[in-house]
Amino acid sequence: MNFIRGTVMAIVLLLQPIVLLFKLLFGRRAQDAPQQLQAINHSAIVPATVVADSEDGIKNSNNISQQSDATGSASSPSAPPAGSNSGDDDSISLPLPFAEYEVFLSFRGPDTRHQFTDILYRFLVRLKIRTFRDDDELRTGEGIWPNLVKAIGQSKIHVPVMSETYAHSKWCLMELSEMAKRRKQEKGHIILPIFYMTNPRDVRHQTGPYQSAFQQHDKDFDSGTVQEWRAALNEIGALKGWHVKSKDEQGAVSECVSDVVWSHLSKNDNFSDTDELVGIDDSVEAVVEKLSLDVGGAAMVGLHGLGGIGKTTIARAVYNKISARFDRRSFLENIRETQQQKDGGISLQKKLISNSMRIDYVAPINSVEEGRRIIQDRVSQFKVLIILDDVDESFKFEEILGNSGNFACGSRFIITSRNMKLLSTFNESRCKLYEVREMGPQLSLQLFCKYAFKTDSPPQDFTTLSEKIVTTAAGLPLTLKVVGSLLFREEKSIWEDKLSMLEKAPQKEVKERLKISYDALEYETKQIFLDVACFFIGMEMKIASYYWRDCKFHPVNSINILLQRSMLKIGDDNEFQMHDQMRDMGRAIVCEENIEEPWMRSRVWDDKEGTELLLNKKGSKQVKAVRADYHRSFLGGMKPGQFQNLPELRYFEAEFAEFSGDFNNLVPNLKWLRLHFHYNDGQEPTNFDMSNLLLILTCAYYILQMAKKLKVLDLSHCTSLIKLPDFPKSGSLEMLNLSAEIRSFASFTSMELDIGNLWNLKVLNLKECALKRVTGGTIGMLKCLEELDLTNLQCNNWKQRVVDIGELPSLKVLKTIGDEVESEGEGIEKLPPSLKVLHTSFRVANLSELLELEELVVENCDFGLEIPPVGDDTNANSTAHMWWKVSKLKSLTLHKTKFIVVAGTAPSFDQLRLPSSLTTLNISNCPYLEWIPTLENLNNLTELTITKCSKVLEVRGIQGLTSLQSLVIDDRDDLIHLCGLADLMRLKTFEIKESAPLSREALLLNDDSDDVFTPKIILYHIDELQGN
Repeated sequence: MNFIRGTVMAIVLLLQPIVLLFKLLFGRRAQDAPQQLQAINHSAIVPATVVADSEDGIKNSNNISQQSDATGSASSPSAPPAGSNSGDDDSISLPLPFAEYEVFLSFRGPDTRHQFTDILYRFLVRLKIRTFRDDDELRTGEGIWPNLVKAIGQSKIHVPVMSETYAHSKWCLMELSEMAKRRKQEKGHIILPIFYMTNPRDVRHQTGPYQSAFQQHDKDFDSGTVQEWRAALNEIGALKGWHVKSKDEQGAVSECVSDVVWSHLSKNDNFSDTDELVGIDDSVEAVVEKLSLDVGGAAMVGLHGLGGIGKTTIARAVYNKISARFDRRSFLENIRETQQQKDGGISLQKKLISNSMRIDYVAPINSVEEGRRIIQDRVSQFKVLIILDDVDESFKFEEILGNSGNFACGSRFIITSRNMKLLSTFNESRCKLYEVREMGPQLSLQLFCKYAFKTDSPPQDFTTLSEKIVTTAAGLPLTLKVVGSLLFREEKSIWEDKLSMLEKAPQKEVKERLKISYDALEYETKQIFLDVACFFIGMEMKIASYYWRDCKFHPVNSINILLQRSMLKIGDDNEFQMHDQMRDMGRAIVCEENIEEPWMRSRVWDDKEGTELLLNKKGSKQVKAVRADYHRSFLGGMKPGQFQNLPELRYFEAEFAEFSGDFNNLVPNLKWLRLHFHYNDGQEPTNFDMSNLLLILTCAYYILQMAKKLKVLDLSHCTSLIKLPDFPKSGSLEMLNLSAEIRSFASFTSMELDIGNLWNLKVLNLKECALKRVTGGTIGMLKCLEELDLTNLQCNNWKQRVVDIGELPSLKVLKTIGDEVESEGEGIEKLPPSLKVLHTSFRVANLSELLELEELVVENCDFGLEIPPVGDDTNANSTAHMWWKVSKLKSLTLHKTKFIVVAGTAPSFDQLRLPSSLTTLNISNCPYLEWIPTLENLNNLTELTITKCSKVLEVRGIQGLTSLQSLVIDDRDDLIHLCGLADLMRLKTFEIKESAPLSREALLLNDDSDDVFTPKIILYHIDELQGN
């Protein structure tokens, strides 16, 4: 399908007379493209999507596109790069302060200008990617070379289209040589080579058509220059790229390349936690030194410093650096915030146990004492690394974790806090202190520029302004990051205005400096920011979006803006995350609405203030959201009088609640109702208008019956649940969660789930449920369903209800792992081809048809995982034989499962291959697994783990893993074939536990090579090389 779509697009793009008609279509695709990419990256929103939302970004990208349409070239190399002052063509002048180009295209005009390069260029422009399209024929003199060097240096990604006569052009070879230099000298430059109608071997070795080109170059140029060109061809020709063998492939390859480019650029814009600070290496090394990793016993290091100064980032960098040395590890974030929640200590303990034991710990913990006992009994026996992030006086180490001295020898603890005195109280555990200080001027400028310009230094005409702004940040990384993000792609006049505002803010008031970013937001985005800061941290983005859409907001656009300005983050589970300084600033803004009278503010998030508001029957039309706590006065029910002054209430959350009396439609605008525990003595309230209610987290049946617009229903924590309610007959429900704690109640096993009115349902979570039966139809009738979790479901007739699951056209996520589903290898006869994530204990019957699948986890499957054999590429009628080539699978995990061949086939070992798209392969605890498919085609694989597979005697194709960064093989003493390790030039970690010494032959590149594999980091050293 991708091939056909790409080919059609190629034809369309080459039809010049109707190109204007298709521009409208391309514009729409450009807006849709980031959302398509979200699914690929398992991230709901990435900052790069903001490029498509920025008027300046669209305007200038369109200028480039228009210039291309008019002249046939994006930017003539004889013209200066965008942003230069020496050109006459204003249509491609980009005066905004950022790296002008993102992609540099190098190609030989006669070979590809009007074919492949033109198609690829239009794909890139369609995605609003700023592309410099070079053409060797358009160069008019040596004076253009400095501008070409500048364009190459500015571009993050270089795409040389190496065609048959590419090497005949000195310009192309000069560019290629410059690309190779940049790749070696500067981190972040990526080269994606295209081999167009030419053999990559000819490129690498300068044979074939490249040989004749160099015979002429040897006559015309000095030997040093020619040798430099040869070295560049050899280096870049060996990189992973695309081989275009026919014109029919041009469209498909162009689309694939543009997707990869977009993916790289998205990652560059979304800085990881360990990369967002510059110059932290010294701090990381200092903390590692204080941990004394080579010394026995347990040790503890405390990081202290101002909020927003980078304590968490340094702790995470240390965690990433040393975590592989430990048997178990856990990073507990935002402890101060978590402890303020109900049962916060228990929540921390559950997360610690889940992380450390590598399980989803769902068993109830009834008290902190019980949690501590479980940690001491089950976690402390391992050598653990535990990070306790952002603790305050409310955190008591021994109450939550127990005595640190009881943990296994070699365990380490890292604690971050703003309070040095608090960390000093841990001296009984010999806690060593490390102060995180403000950044110096040079490093501050570098960090600021990463967010303001996406480079390490400012453009010359912005240097003075940048230095002045950096001075106002007082060396605080969070302020530098937020202010830099705010000024990204803004005009100089905006910079001057913001500098004036920053200089007026008190030097020590971080909130005042951060607030400048908030003030620059539009009204709608401000409201969403304040909602997250007060109520929605940790909430899944999809759920909160229902609330905002009903408020006539546009959450996707607003969230994009907040992400781009570093005011918000999205976690791995699509939940909202926010730096505590940013959260505190948001809450302070709400408090300033009325400092003395909380009931006059828009949001009352403090549960004590919310409780006082209700008890004293206070309130105002300004109040939109309230959170209340348990109070004995509520035992008789929350009365109408307590809500009479809250006509605009949209959000209400209470720890314990029941309602009674005549409410006389007092809260007609209520959209969100969350009652952690609901008690009802049979006296239901009257005239309780729930017609606008969208989300309910309670088991109050009478509320469900009145909620005609209900979108989300979460009953996962309803401990008093006796029977399942009747769902709205309107069919409005889109998310239903019956998971978690309800499974522990015996009465639940007699309940029936009626899905007859759930035809609009998008998410159904039955994880850990124990149901008598499912009624009202089959799962296959829920045509809108996108996510279905049946993990450990116990239900008498569940197999009959999922027989037609393959008919679901929109299902993206399916989880069916559990004891109930593994018997006799039974499975669903056909899975929907739309699946992107599959976790199962089923037999996967039609794996070769799941071409959209990106994540596959198979656990406890007695039948095994069938691998379609490789077939003849010319067999167009057999998708199965091409599965390893066309699949989009990124991650494969096998646990207690074996590979098997498809019934009725007898392939050779070389015909059994996994998808080339794989980046992660984890095979663990598979005692009956006897063989693993060859890995030679997995050139995208970055992580490989093979553990506790005692019958596997060889791993073939290691030499093909050219992108591998992490290799883990443990609990083995008889692995005999592990050849090709010396080819793994990108390998950073190589972990071998309890393994016999590997022979020298196992570590050699090949039989006639003397190069021995030397990984950058050896976590488990090989003590002996036999035969050396």
